[in-house]
Amino acid sequence: MQCPECGESAADVRLSYCENCGAKMPARPAAAPRPSSARGNRPSRPASEPAYASELMDEEEEIRQQGRASSSRAPAAAPPPEVEEDDGYTGPRWLKDVPGHSQSVLGVGLVVFSLVLSILPFFPNVGVLGTLLTLVGAVALVARELRRDGNAPGWVDSVPLVLMRPEVPAVFTLLLLALTVRLLSGFNLLVPLWAAGTVLIALEQTRLVIAGPDGVSRHLDVRSLVGFPRVVALAGVAMCVVALFLPWGKMTADGSPLPSNVPVPGSARAGPPELRVIPTHRPSDDSLYSQGGGIQTRSGWDLPMSELPELALLALLVIAALRPEVERPAFLRWVPVGAVSVSLLWALMGVRLAVGPLAFLLGLGAVGFYAVRHALGRDEPDGLLPPEDDPYDPDQDLETEPDSGSRR
Repeated sequence: MQCPECGESAADVRLSYCENCGAKMPARPAAAPRPSSARGNRPSRPASEPAYASELMDEEEEIRQQGRASSSRAPAAAPPPEVEEDDGYTGPRWLKDVPGHSQSVLGVGLVVFSLVLSILPFFPNVGVLGTLLTLVGAVALVARELRRDGNAPGWVDSVPLVLMRPEVPAVFTLLLLALTVRLLSGFNLLVPLWAAGTVLIALEQTRLVIAGPDGVSRHLDVRSLVGFPRVVALAGVAMCVVALFLPWGKMTADGSPLPSNVPVPGSARAGPPELRVIPTHRPSDDSLYSQGGGIQTRSGWDLPMSELPELALLALLVIAALRPEVERPAFLRWVPVGAVSVSLLWALMGVRLAVGPLAFLLGLGAVGFYAVRHALGRDEPDGLLPPEDDPYDPDQDLETEPDSGSRR
């Protein structure tokens, strides 16, 4: 704005008098009011005039107050709810994250973890044969459970269909139970882990493939094992399993068998005269002498491949419990004889003059008695196979044919 007297431009448009000559400044033209949303009812300055700090501060304060008023009137926005993934599973919560939601898969995990621990020297193991059979059965059972759930990965298609039969998980469950007995020879952390996995698998597979009208149990008659001559085989197998827990001789600290002519400190075993142990007084802190020089008693489970006779004799009992009407190949009648032969050869490889081998051979003799009768078809009154139908007799039709006069 310019002074009408001297023409000097005023530095402040709000001044009423000119700063140069003191003349009265003309009145400012009325400006259009700004929108109430931005400045309220306060008149705004022209766009050609410069802005001052006081005006900018006033405008900023008005905008800040309007923002606080609008935020107080508007309700606070609630955070978006978390969307939980739901795959339709309604079973137990502890099986929600298990593949296939199957307790058998969880049991297989415990069993496989036990196999990994058995590699360590201070844990017992189920042997080479037991480990291989367990791994094959574990893969087959996991593939079957994942396929039953409907979310099977690609590797399940490469599993042979013969391993998907319901007999496979039933045999695998029986195998785990037999190997549990094998692990009872030395109790440690591995035993409860293996037993827990076996129980989980046995409970579910009993309901799915063993029990029930369509289960594998319909092919077996377990009560027939208490009848003669099968009860003889049952008693013989029980005696053989118990004999594996009995002493089978001596062994050194590294697990190797002890020769029969080596003198043992503190024992009455006689050796050659030059190796005879002279009784002497040893210090009480001599642990090697007090423990018999590292010599310890070994059981039948300490022998190599000790799980072989147990599994062979268990297979014999399964064959003995089959119902007569179940179809079976012809060579199956010779399997009990083969199981007894394999067990006998294993026992002769580690036989010693001890109570364990003698009890094992005695029980094996009872099992052999039944195996021979089974091979000859005399293990039950009707023989191994069901009786054949009576041959056709043409004379019988002639005798029963009505007279020709009665047909008219």
